Amino acid sequence: MFGLGKLIGFFLVVTSLAAAGAATSLLVAHGAEEVAGVQPYCIQVADGTSDYRPARSWLALSMLTMWAKREGPLYMQHHAILVVGEPVNSRLYHWSYRHLGFEPGVLNGKIEGRGPAISCVAARDFVGKRLALFPESFDSDYISYSGGETYLIPKVWQAKWDGGTLRTLRLATTAPDFQPLNRRWSDLTLGELDSNWVFIEWNPEWVLNLMKTAPGGDVVEQSTEFGLAKTKTITHGKDGKEYVGYRYLAYDDGHDINTTVIGCGVPSDAVPKSCQHRFTNKGRHFYFRHRPEDTGDWRGMQRRIIALMDAFEMHDTK
Repeated sequence: MFGLGKLIGFFLVVTSLAAAGAATSLLVAHGAEEVAGVQPYCIQVADGTSDYRPARSWLALSMLTMWAKREGPLYMQHHAILVVGEPVNSRLYHWSYRHLGFEPGVLNGKIEGRGPAISCVAARDFVGKRLALFPESFDSDYISYSGGETYLIPKVWQAKWDGGTLRTLRLATTAPDFQPLNRRWSDLTLGELDSNWVFIEWNPEWVLNLMKTAPGGDVVEQSTEFGLAKTKTITHGKDGKEYVGYRYLAYDDGHDINTTVIGCGVPSDAVPKSCQHRFTNKGRHFYFRHRPEDTGDWRGMQRRIIALMDAFEMHDTK
């Protein structure tokens, strides 16, 4: 049992932390308004699943919650980012606990196409209009990449994103139909994640380099199937067994797809979706898994994914 003195001490500590958190929130809000002046602005804070999420409550600006992810002694992001102005010509600032204010610039901000993703929508009097006492739920995620692409993605797709030097986007969905996944990310194992998402990366060179790499194992057959160049290989495992694999390639098929690379192994109960499917479109590299029997529908699957991205994309953000 706690004695009266310990209970009072505990209460004082909690009260002090709460007061410090509230004071930080006010300081961050005041600093943002001071920098923005009469221009629209918004604040986004470091997040545990995507790189930044929009600040929707006063608690999000508290020193108790507003902390950047770090690896060892190095911070991998900012504690918070202030976005000032219209989306096309916005200015970015980062929060500094050392200076207790917003400082100009962000990580990789001076490198074209390498700045952070913007997840908040600027508004005049953002603090007064958009911050609630407790977080409110929203139907969609707003994501604007520094390369100029902006998306509004309904929450049902459980979108996760990263900006910076390697822009990525993950959607909870599965081949071949690509409907929203009816399970939460947190309920999936690592293996299940890889079979139940579409992963988009703004790095098409990776796929082009993959095409240049010889398939693993011994090539035993080369042919054409489903309009794709097909290579059959056999790999001799350390367990003494032989493993059959297939690689399919297509380059610039005339359907707005520049490159398609599909690698399939023999499916098993543990890995029924044994095909790793990659393709490029408009400077984006798409990755997902499917069953070998779905390979014949490779164009249809790619079209469905592109249609999905087109439906999310916002072409006028003013």
